[in-house]
Amino acid sequence: MKNHKKIGLFGFGTVGQGFTEALKKHPHLPVDIEKICVKRLDLPRINHELYFTDNPSEILDDSDIDIVIELIDDANAAKQFVESALINKKHVISANKKMIGESLDQVALWHTEHSTSFLYEAAVGGGIPIVHSVDGFLKNQEITKIRGILNGSSNYILTQMQQNKWTYEKALNDAQKKGFAESNPVLDVSGMDASNKLSILAYHAFGEVTSMKSCELKSIEEVTETDIKKAKHQGKKIKPIATIEKINGGIHCSVKPEKVGPQDYLFSVDFENNAISIDTLTSGQHIAIGKGAGALPTGSAVLEDLKRVLSGHRYAVKEAKKVLA
Repeated sequence: MKNHKKIGLFGFGTVGQGFTEALKKHPHLPVDIEKICVKRLDLPRINHELYFTDNPSEILDDSDIDIVIELIDDANAAKQFVESALINKKHVISANKKMIGESLDQVALWHTEHSTSFLYEAAVGGGIPIVHSVDGFLKNQEITKIRGILNGSSNYILTQMQQNKWTYEKALNDAQKKGFAESNPVLDVSGMDASNKLSILAYHAFGEVTSMKSCELKSIEEVTETDIKKAKHQGKKIKPIATIEKINGGIHCSVKPEKVGPQDYLFSVDFENNAISIDTLTSGQHIAIGKGAGALPTGSAVLEDLKRVLSGHRYAVKEAKKVLA
C-alpha cells in the first residue's frame, strides 16, 4: 500500500458526518476521503469539496482506494459492499451491527480468508473501545459473562421517561431528533440491536458464533408508567440491560428492561450513555462507560479503527470453534 491512503466511504448520515468531522481534527493522518457513495445525489451536502457518487462500483472497483468505510443502514447492501471490498484487497471498517451480528459465520470466514483488515469497533459500543479490549487483553483472562447497556437510544428514552416523566412517544421523538435513534426505531427498542452487539462480543470473547434466536428479548415499549412508579418507590431505576454468559457449557442471552438499585453500577448510567462489564476468571470484573450513540462518539470509534488499520492491526479471532444452535 501507498504511504498516503485513500478512503472510499459508504454513507453520509449521522455516523458518516460524525466520522468526517472527527477526521478533520486529525490532519496529520496520512489519509484522504476520495469518494463518498450515497443513495441520493440530489440532497444538499454541506461538504461540497467532497466527491459524491451513487455508484458503489466507483469505490469498490477503484484500485486507488485502499480503505473502505461502510456506514449505511442497509444490512444486505452493507454485506455485499464489505465482501466485495475484501475480495478486492481493500481494508474495511464497518459500523453495521445488524449485518455483522447476523452474519458472524461469514465474518469468521472473512477474517481467515482475507489478508486485509476488517474492523468494526463502532458496531458495538459507540465511543467505548470494547471490541478492541475483548479481542486483546481481556481475551486471555477467560471471559465468563458480559453485561451492560448496549443501546444508547433505549437508555435515553427510559431515562427521559423516568427523570422527566415524558411519554414513550415524546422520548422516542426527541431521541430521533438528536440522532440517537433511527427513523425506524424497531431494532433499538425491541432489543434486537443490543442482541446483535452481544453476538459480536460473544464471538470475540468465546471464539464461538452464537445464534441469537434463543436470546430472550423484551421491548422497552412494554415498560409502563406503573412499572416506573414501582421502581422509583423501591429506590430503583429501569434500565435496558443486555446479558450474555457461559453457563454449564452453554450460552444464555437476554436483552430486557430490568430494575436496578444504587448498588448496581448501571444505576447512574443515564441518557445515551452505554456501559459494559466483563467478568473474567483471572482478573475479575472490568467496567467501561461512555457515549453509546450520536455522531461524534460513533464517528470517533470509526476513526480509531482507521488508526488501527494504518498501523496494520487485525483482530485476534481466527476461526470460530463452533456454531451454537
